[in-house]
Amino acid sequence: MTFDPKIPTARLDKIMPSPPYYLMGQDLLCTDRNHEIFIKKIFSIKPEKRRGAVILAPGIATNGNLYRIDIDGNCLLLNHNMSFANLLAAEGFEVYIYHPRYTERVYNRYVTRYCKNSIFYDQIYKAPSELTFLELANAELPQLIQFVVNHSGCEQISWIGYSLGGMLIYAYCMENDDPYIRNIITIGSPITFNQLFIRIIPYMNWASRALGLEEKSFLGALSENLVPFTRMIRNLPEWLVRFNIIAPFLFNPFNINGATVKTLLGKIIEPIPASLENCFSGFIEKGYPSAQNYAFHYLKSLRRLQKQDKKFLFFYGPNDLLAPPDSVFLAHEIISPESPNLIKVPSAGHLDLIVGLNSRHYLWLPIAEWLKDFAVI
Repeated sequence: MTFDPKIPTARLDKIMPSPPYYLMGQDLLCTDRNHEIFIKKIFSIKPEKRRGAVILAPGIATNGNLYRIDIDGNCLLLNHNMSFANLLAAEGFEVYIYHPRYTERVYNRYVTRYCKNSIFYDQIYKAPSELTFLELANAELPQLIQFVVNHSGCEQISWIGYSLGGMLIYAYCMENDDPYIRNIITIGSPITFNQLFIRIIPYMNWASRALGLEEKSFLGALSENLVPFTRMIRNLPEWLVRFNIIAPFLFNPFNINGATVKTLLGKIIEPIPASLENCFSGFIEKGYPSAQNYAFHYLKSLRRLQKQDKKFLFFYGPNDLLAPPDSVFLAHEIISPESPNLIKVPSAGHLDLIVGLNSRHYLWLPIAEWLKDFAVI
């Protein structure tokens, strides 16, 4: 499968890049028949050194804007290097933020309104009902990777996957020794989820849909800033959004600020399609430590990654209830047991692994430095 990066699918943000980082954003649409992937590219027009292309893949129930939250809870701004995506772009990486096809909020709030080359422009977008984990790994990832290779001109790509984003690259590389993917960083990416994940999915979906009612109710006619639900979340006291009954399952309330939680609820969380939910239920039922053949085949296949010419880096949170440390340890033990490439982010739960109070010091900066050593243009 090949894609022509010169086709008119790119739209630059209408904003003047500001010093000292001169960051810009670009909308990219990777389309194959009726399969369209929205990618946001962040890059500097005056980097000190060009360091190659990086794909940022979000976790389940989140969109790629997770990587654009700064340390104060603001999102989507390009006048600083205080978000993970901006930091990498300021260091000279071409950052491709991947929004999987289940991210209805990104599509209905942005793509269908502003991306005129989208096949869904001026429509109401609905995530494909047949979308499964294997569909993402076996069809969407190769389409995405080939597009980024063609668009960037880089034949060696780095992949950073948070939660599901890491699980997808594991599954893809089990079956494909892709020469374009050379560096893989996974953040809170387990081999299987635990039972808690399935139990809280209904609550996550309820919150996602409640906060996203404006997409269908107003058909995009009103700005997001005028939406009652989103405004309500912004006006809630920070102690309430940080210390509610579900919060400890999603993040460590003491390792994240209230403004960040409000941004997560108002702009980042996504409903999980039933087809994907069923896939995760199956993982829990059949996955390790089950004695079923499925688990044996999965773990045996995962060992194939040891023989591939790829470098790995693993991050985990000691307080992560959705991606327990033991499951991340097992992934490390199977894939690269001899390498000292397993890093703890102190105090982190699941979501605050990537946007918590400790993330910049213990995760963003170490990743940037590691990629500088291994990334090849």
